[in-house]
Amino acid sequence: MNLEQTESILEDLANEFDLFGERVNEDELKKMLELSLSYHIDANCIVNNWMAFSSSRKMELTLENLQLFDREWLPKKVSTPKTPKQKLMSRIAVDSTNCMNEEQLDMIGSYATPEEKKQIAQMKRHLTPEDQSAGRKKFVAGNRDAILSTSGSSPSTRSTTPSTRSTTPSAKFSSRSNAGDVVLTFGDSQNVTWPGQGLGVPVKQLSSHTLQATQKYMFQKLSQKAFVLNDQIEEMASIFKNLHGVQEFSHLAQPTQDPVYVAGRVCCDSVGKLNCQSVLLEGSRESSAGKSISLDLSELKQYSLFPGQVIGLQGVNSTGKKFVATQILPSAALPFSQELPDEMAAETLRLIIAVGPYSPSDALDFSPLHDLIKYIQRDRPDVCILMGPFIDSKNLIVNGGDLHESYEEMFLKQVEQIGQATQNLGCQVVIVSSYRDVHHYRCVYPQPPYNMPDSTQKCSLASHVSFASDPVTLSISGVVIGVTSTDILLHLSKSEISLGSQGKLDRLGRLVQHVLHQQSYYPLYPPVEEVNLDHHLWELYAKFKVTPHVIILPSDLKSFIKDIDGCCCVNPGRLTTGTVGGTFAQLVINTHHIRGSPASACVGRIVKV
Repeated sequence: MNLEQTESILEDLANEFDLFGERVNEDELKKMLELSLSYHIDANCIVNNWMAFSSSRKMELTLENLQLFDREWLPKKVSTPKTPKQKLMSRIAVDSTNCMNEEQLDMIGSYATPEEKKQIAQMKRHLTPEDQSAGRKKFVAGNRDAILSTSGSSPSTRSTTPSTRSTTPSAKFSSRSNAGDVVLTFGDSQNVTWPGQGLGVPVKQLSSHTLQATQKYMFQKLSQKAFVLNDQIEEMASIFKNLHGVQEFSHLAQPTQDPVYVAGRVCCDSVGKLNCQSVLLEGSRESSAGKSISLDLSELKQYSLFPGQVIGLQGVNSTGKKFVATQILPSAALPFSQELPDEMAAETLRLIIAVGPYSPSDALDFSPLHDLIKYIQRDRPDVCILMGPFIDSKNLIVNGGDLHESYEEMFLKQVEQIGQATQNLGCQVVIVSSYRDVHHYRCVYPQPPYNMPDSTQKCSLASHVSFASDPVTLSISGVVIGVTSTDILLHLSKSEISLGSQGKLDRLGRLVQHVLHQQSYYPLYPPVEEVNLDHHLWELYAKFKVTPHVIILPSDLKSFIKDIDGCCCVNPGRLTTGTVGGTFAQLVINTHHIRGSPASACVGRIVKV
């Protein structure tokens, strides 16, 4: 199977999951592809089987659960047995074996069957000293993927080098027919005029103390991390006291026959995904001497919990070893900002919001970014918020490493093009960093803004293009906008356990509400493996001072615009999804009505690029 066929199946799988309102990450898609090929069933069949399996067992989509799906469900439900393992030598391209030396053939032979080892021995007998030298050079130059490929593609399908493919537009993106389609609207959009006049409204960060590119990290002390985690429990406990009139929270491990109130952080009792049997509650040093206790959820009719969530509970701890919860105290978000807009502020604020990647995953062709710029030039928004990644670490060409330019040079070209294209539009451009950008070496959360050389802070950039950290809280004409480029919704969805309906909110709305009620852009602890959380920076820059009027939470999950507790919550989707085009968001905000229910002052839509 060649690369094009593989990508086609991956796209079909993603579309099938999208019908159920679910998005999957790259690793999970690859696992589904593997199962689909192993059992000789198409994308529709494998996804339907998974939905039946996961709904019957109330499982989330993870690699561990997909392995259970493979072992316990598919052999019983799918009549076609697995095909025998593809022979090793059929997976090795002929031109690759010709450029191997003896040492590399020995490595391949360690995975081979007795019959295949005979073939390898015959190859070794025909090797010359020149072959040994040439093979070593070619192998070291980066042909490991071609030699050990499991895709079964022929030499002809691999003849295109990354550097050549990087300049070739993605066929699937360029052949799309749905560009400009509106896939979702929010609010009363009938009488809304989307194009603006580019009034050039000022953009400032809400806090005067902002994260700088020179900020030090990787100096976190364990004692400092412990203080931050403890203070978070104390702060949230204080909020629960004021909200519910609780005089004092009891010690978690104190035996009592009477119902008491306790507060603490949700934890897992082992390494792995949280489940209803593995929940621990960790108390603060002040109220519970920092102790943890097992949490019994059997008396609760509904709950929604994730590791790192600070909750208040009512219940009984008759033995001092297990707390039986009878009620979870409802939480609440912080109040909205009451800052009044300037007298000269425009009544209507227009935004365009887009999230990378800005090129398809199979090419470094920035046609999606160029098309987005055309929409910006057409609609002339007051503010355009662009979030990374720009040079995506998950891009196939970037991973290949055979590039004629440095990552920084490619990024600067895109930024300069954005600056020049928007220079005379009266549009303020805010560029938010992303940990997925390979050119931005500061892989920490919260993440400093992109560090731009002085040569770029001139002419087309200095006046209307600014760079912001991840996360950042902006204030524009009195409208507070919270932004993070990190996919906290996907990370929460993989970690959350829930039971029963949570009122009128669907699953995506519930995940957003977690963010608002925990008053942090990244409330998950411990974070997922790919997020390097610095707790000192998190305390300073990732906690809410107020609830934003608009919060932008980009995710691989289904794009949306929702009213959650009066806050307008937006997932604009990504500008590209794999090799196909994605979406961006447009908002029109009545700044004079933002003080009531902010979401009611917003009208928005999700548009196909």
